[in-house]
Amino acid sequence: MQEAEARRLRDILPPVRMAEYEARCAGDPVAALRLHCWNTEISEAFYGPLQYLEISMRSVMTSRLVTMFGRADWWAHPRIDLTYGARQRIREAAQQIQRTGLPADPQLITEELSFGFYVSLLGRGNNYDQRLWRPGLYQAFPQYRGPRRELHRKADYLRVFRNKIAHHGPIHHRHLVADHDAILECLGFIDGGLAAMVERYSRVKEILARRP
Repeated sequence: MQEAEARRLRDILPPVRMAEYEARCAGDPVAALRLHCWNTEISEAFYGPLQYLEISMRSVMTSRLVTMFGRADWWAHPRIDLTYGARQRIREAAQQIQRTGLPADPQLITEELSFGFYVSLLGRGNNYDQRLWRPGLYQAFPQYRGPRRELHRKADYLRVFRNKIAHHGPIHHRHLVADHDAILECLGFIDGGLAAMVERYSRVKEILARRP
């Protein structure tokens, strides 16, 4: 790519976004655009592992909660006492489904709730340790042997990382090998075979090897 073409393309892309890349590349517009393209590529590579983490966490946590509270709409059980923020997210999920003309079925609400919602259930919440974790939610992570707060810290770290990618933010400057290992570690808490499968088909290491 020629410098003139790189500068022309830079003017189309958001200046604030490209300024960060140019600062990393000593003002070289060609190198900055290449780094931006690589950042997009590595973000795409992380999509698969993060997707498996999100959908598997949603699945195993929902399964445990349904069993614990004996109903598909486990969040409506009088003993659960979710935080206001969690209840609000459930209401918003139900409203979003109803806007499409479908009934707010518990299974559809479960699928509509965000990764952040499920991560929050591992947090302190309204005494979630005694209300959720100890009564049975820990069984969603059969290979995990630590305290709830440490699992929450690991999952919340990956929630922030996922959101960074979802909002097209720069991740090229991060310790991406450690980020990848953290995803596999959390998958391993759920199922070692699942973590092995995701690692086998992940493209993260391949793309890291050809960073510009």
